[in-house]
Amino acid sequence: MSHPYVLLTTLALTAPLVASLARVFFGTWPHFAYDAGLRPVPERLRWQEIKSQLSTHLSSVLSTLLFDLLGFFVAYAAIVGTAYHTILWVLAFFARDS
Repeated sequence: MSHPYVLLTTLALTAPLVASLARVFFGTWPHFAYDAGLRPVPERLRWQEIKSQLSTHLSSVLSTLLFDLLGFFVAYAAIVGTAYHTILWVLAFFARDS
């Protein structure tokens, strides 16, 4: 099996982990809003309230978003890298014996 196929197989196997990994880093909207400094978080979100809070705390929201995205991509890259090399090792192990 060539390396592009191994990469595609790895991405297909790890794709179901994306949603749960995103939940780990971003949490729910109230959790993310609290981390970004948008307090108090309203129960029912209305666009006017969100727009005024975002314009007031834009730098905090962006830094929290970028920090969470960085953590998400690093964690997913580590998972994909580990799975990719494990699949390569398994294929090399079985190709050597046959």
